[in-house]
This record gives sequence, C-alpha cells and structure tokens, in this order.
Amino acid sequence: MTNPDLLARLADLPGVERVADGAAGIRADAPFLDVDALADALPALGLRLGTITGIPLGPDGETAIIYHFVAHDRIVDVATVTRNNAIASLAPRLRPASWAEREIHDLFDVNFLGHPNLAPLMRPEGYATGMMRAPMCAARRPAPPSNPE
Repeated sequence: MTNPDLLARLADLPGVERVADGAAGIRADAPFLDVDALADALPALGLRLGTITGIPLGPDGETAIIYHFVAHDRIVDVATVTRNNAIASLAPRLRPASWAEREIHDLFDVNFLGHPNLAPLMRPEGYATGMMRAPMCAARRPAPPSNPE
C-alpha cells in the first residue's frame, strides 16, 4: 500500500480528525477514536502493533493513548484520549495489546473496557492502581513564580 493510500484509509477511520506524514512517520490524531473500527481495519491497512503508550494528562483527568504500529517501512502512530479515563480494549481482538494495556492500567488507572484480564502485570504488592499518575502529573505542573525579593 502506498503512503497516500494509507493516509486516506487512516483518515477514513471513525474519530480520526487529522493525518500527517512526516520524517518520524505517520501520525493520526483521533480524539474520538473508534477502537473497534481501528481493530477491524488493521489487516487491510497492513499494520501490526508495536506497542501502546499512555501519558497522563492531569492528576484526576484523562490519559493520552498512542498506538504505535509498524507498516513495512513506516511507523504509524494513532493518538487518542480516554473518556472518563476509559477506552475500549484492543486485546480481545489483538492479543499483543494485552500486556501493554495491563501496564497502562497498572501505572495510570486506565480502564480498558472489554479487556479479558486486567490483573496487575507489574504493579508491586501494596501499590495502588494508577501509582504513576500523580507523580507524573505533578512533574508536568509549572513551578510557581519566584518572589524577586
């Protein structure tokens, strides 16, 4: 599949607002991504899952989810955002997504709806689900202005 064909097919996915082809690869911004439609389209798009990244957007807020795919010689990132800190799981239809979703659940308390087993993957006993949300979000807050006195 040529890049223009891939770009057009990505742009047609429900919830995709913008697709860009750059030096680092292809990025689709999909704030309202239909995860099931993405899973349905993967074989036709010739994409295979590399991994999934979660980035907390606030201590009590949503989480950016970025699906990283490989398409022959290109990297394709599909970026979306959770709603009520939940998103449909790719794991029931794309088994390699299971561990990445479990890791994001452990670290950032994202609920992957329909995931077959969100048991802790890497969270040490005694630590709460979402243990990384507060520290990461605190690090993103700007420092208060200093008093010049």
